[in-house]
Amino acid sequence: MEAREIVEKDITQLDRTLYPTESLREITRGKCYAIYDDASREQAIVMVELHPKKSTPEITTIKLKRPRTKLGWKLIEYIIEGLRHCRNLIPFVLENESATKFMEYLYRSRSRSIESVKTYAYAIKAFCDYVGKGPDEILGECLNPEGLQDEKKVLELSKKLDDYLGELDASDYAPISLRMRQGYIVSFFRVNGLTLKPQSRYPVRVRYRGRAPTPQELQKLIDVSGLREKAMIAMLATSGMRIGTLLKLKYRHVREDLEAGMMPVHIHIEADITKGKYADYDTFMNEEAVHYLKLYLEARKMGTEKIPAEKIDGDSPLFANAKVERKPKGSDHGVDHAADIESERLIVKPLSYSCISRVLFRNFKRAGLIAKDEKRHQLRIHSLRKFFRTQLTTLGMPTDYVEYMMGHKLSTYNTIEMKGIDFLRSVYAATNLRIFPKEKASLADVLREIRSRGEDPGKYLKERMMGGRDLVSPEDEAEIYARAVWEMLRKELMRNDYSTPEPSNSY
Repeated sequence: MEAREIVEKDITQLDRTLYPTESLREITRGKCYAIYDDASREQAIVMVELHPKKSTPEITTIKLKRPRTKLGWKLIEYIIEGLRHCRNLIPFVLENESATKFMEYLYRSRSRSIESVKTYAYAIKAFCDYVGKGPDEILGECLNPEGLQDEKKVLELSKKLDDYLGELDASDYAPISLRMRQGYIVSFFRVNGLTLKPQSRYPVRVRYRGRAPTPQELQKLIDVSGLREKAMIAMLATSGMRIGTLLKLKYRHVREDLEAGMMPVHIHIEADITKGKYADYDTFMNEEAVHYLKLYLEARKMGTEKIPAEKIDGDSPLFANAKVERKPKGSDHGVDHAADIESERLIVKPLSYSCISRVLFRNFKRAGLIAKDEKRHQLRIHSLRKFFRTQLTTLGMPTDYVEYMMGHKLSTYNTIEMKGIDFLRSVYAATNLRIFPKEKASLADVLREIRSRGEDPGKYLKERMMGGRDLVSPEDEAEIYARAVWEMLRKELMRNDYSTPEPSNSY
């Protein structure tokens, strides 16, 4: 049996002499790992596939002290999931009590972002490699048995941190990168009871500043992209979502408005799929994004020569990676040629960040938006989020509304969501956010817009005719209706009043 199959099937297949089957209980398993409870030996056994792309994958087995709580088991899973793209760091974190303690701090007291696990683990290991000692060993030298720090040792360690940062500075690290790296390491030791006092001070100065793309640059990017990427780019640019949040969306997030033909389409983002997991928020996407998204979903429903048609329901990933799994059918009668007959099964999974980031980066290059000699690219995936903020602010939307639709934390006393979805929809629609220039609205479009708001378009014509004109041309009619739409929007926004309410005497 190959090593890859061991992780996917059963750890007891590895070595029955070392791990008796009756003493093991599976806790959880993932794509590249399996976690087991060996109660008889008071151990947690973790198996991780380190190099999945090699012809002979390497499996590492880590034995840990058996957790006594559900949190302990959950923490192991959290660490492995966070380090799934740099699995060589998994043993380093799990086998050092101080590193595991710090990950517990990230899980319980911070945002629980799995990306933070990788960021902090890499920074901590790099510094420990520079010192030439493990994190537990360093802490053991600086803390006495009572847990009090040895000031002389702490001073020496602070000096080593300064020297380490100096080496990174000499390697042309940006000032903000040095400051962040310093913060990661200081935070790690602080959580473990050690207060470092580095002397170096690095300014918060961005050397490689990113920027928002222009509408023309976005047009080029969309033109060179496939249908799936067109929909993603348009959604990111007109909704302000992070790419990580977009990849976690399901069809139910857009189903109601999409199927009802409501524009712009409302998207309610739950806290659990946001970066910081601080609070729910609401945003919208314009008709351009809706157009590409509908085409993409329709293509999935129709299927291709290689990928069969997909049945999309509320729990289907909004953006998916589909593949066909083919397995030989076994024969109950042991006929040899039966193995040649294959069964097919469509497997649909949410699109991964690593996959789409490679595709979008390639599209940025194809569109000529990335220069070959750039050390840091001005335009990246996150630039689409900057496009959203820049455009809406320029188009006149109040900053607090923009921040809310981007999922940023606002003042406790500023509860924009209480305005209601219909009001937020009208605020978003009034900006007329677009990527491509909009064609001149037809008379039918204007009539449909007025009637959708419960207004009688005829009264605007009557007012014009009563003003001394007995003949109204189609051009005049369209102009009158268009003016009526914007007048209604203006009145609605005035009624709701963007400004901050006057303070009252009540508490």
